Amino acid sequence: MPATLYMDFFRTGNRHRFELPYFQRRQVLAILVLAEWLQGEGRFLDDIINGVWAICEESSWVLPAHHNQFYRTNQNDPLPRTCEPVIDLFAAETGALLAWSLHLLGQPLEQKAPAVPHRILGELGTRILDPYLRRDDFWWMGLLETSHSLGNWVPWTTGNCLRCFLLAEPDAKRRLAAVRKGLRSLDVYLGEYSPDGGCDEGPSYWGRSGGSLFECLEMLTLLTDEAFDPFQLELIQRIGQYMYKVHIAGEYFVNFADGSAKAEVEGSLLYCYGKRIADPDLCDLGAQLYQLSGLWGQLRPLTFSLGRLIRSALWHGEIEAYSKAERSVSAYHWLEHVQVITARETTTGSGFFLGAKGGHNGENHNHNDVGSYIVFYDGFPLIIDVGVETYTAQTFSAKRYELWTMRSNFHNLPIMNGRGQSPGRSFHAAHVLCRNEGDSATLTMDLSPAYPGEAGVQNLTRSLKLKRKGRARILIVDQYRLDYADSIQFVFMLAHKPQLQGDTV
Repeated sequence: MPATLYMDFFRTGNRHRFELPYFQRRQVLAILVLAEWLQGEGRFLDDIINGVWAICEESSWVLPAHHNQFYRTNQNDPLPRTCEPVIDLFAAETGALLAWSLHLLGQPLEQKAPAVPHRILGELGTRILDPYLRRDDFWWMGLLETSHSLGNWVPWTTGNCLRCFLLAEPDAKRRLAAVRKGLRSLDVYLGEYSPDGGCDEGPSYWGRSGGSLFECLEMLTLLTDEAFDPFQLELIQRIGQYMYKVHIAGEYFVNFADGSAKAEVEGSLLYCYGKRIADPDLCDLGAQLYQLSGLWGQLRPLTFSLGRLIRSALWHGEIEAYSKAERSVSAYHWLEHVQVITARETTTGSGFFLGAKGGHNGENHNHNDVGSYIVFYDGFPLIIDVGVETYTAQTFSAKRYELWTMRSNFHNLPIMNGRGQSPGRSFHAAHVLCRNEGDSATLTMDLSPAYPGEAGVQNLTRSLKLKRKGRARILIVDQYRLDYADSIQFVFMLAHKPQLQGDTV
């Protein structure tokens, strides 16, 4: 890939043009390695050698959107610094891909091209192993004060670095040092995690947040022959259970913030998490998702991991044969710390589904959406959260909230006197009260603290109620008191174009 393609992000802010061939190269190698490992006939070794060599020849494995975050000085380079190797999400992911390739196919690669395994070891040492042990100032380690939010980067990057050590580092002392350092990072991450298990990045990012945490903990559990077993801890169990609490139906999940409504989370990962914590509901969800898309479904995201493909290949038979017991779904969940409610009309999953949030506007992957909600019926979307567009330089910049998808104006919220909500943790819901009373579930909150002073909002109490008895329905009631009233708008983001018939929609 040419240098100017790497420079494209610096020049234009476009991420896609570089990232597409970058990820495709890794996709192809991962599939070839998996195929050769399963067949063992040598058919794919030449192409694997070409893929490994091409990746090793890249000047950097760090994305153009990330590399300037980690240099010690002058963080404004259009090209990566080969003299200062740094580690981001995908440098670590690339390292893990090569470490798995070496672990699974080291012997046939040694026989066919001895330089390839040695090249892998050398590149891993220079780009991953040495910087990981030497540096404490990568913000995703959580070891020094940082302005960054410690979300999915911590377990995702830490986990892949540990895989590189455990699969490819010959020195036992260095392996132990890496594990100790990784545990420190995971402790920091868990210390900031919501006590109710809620992921403020949403279900789409859970796969690389709570899901990557599970992989880290499982890896260390296996490494110690289960002497280390954190899966009985309540928080670890809640982190897994979060996923069925925000599941709607089929592939649909509650998707506040940057997440997609169809969360690309591996069913095999959820299934194995459920087995570890002995939770049949999580096993059910994992099996359901896996049976919907199978092993091939994991190849849809550009950023899939070889380790997760291996997991799915190993568990494929059991999950495909899994038969869900007749169990009802919960009609109500309330995650009090992230302030998310999910409520259903019935325990069979039919009828209305309501998801709504309070919280604040300083969350990970935040949108200005305090008080927003979504509505589904029989598993199909009616009132929606539109999610996010393709990431660019602007997405994670000071101009983030100039993007339409981030603003209150395109969420299911009131716009008061032409002004939506403001970003930042201080803009939040107040007096939040959630109740489930059998025939109804209700979330009530004051949204006025989420708006800037210029909006003139003295009080804005929103009540969202799902009524189950009689004629099932969802009621949204907004009561407000303003300093002045130039304009008042109520936004509804709909999955389908509304049809007006008289005074009904």
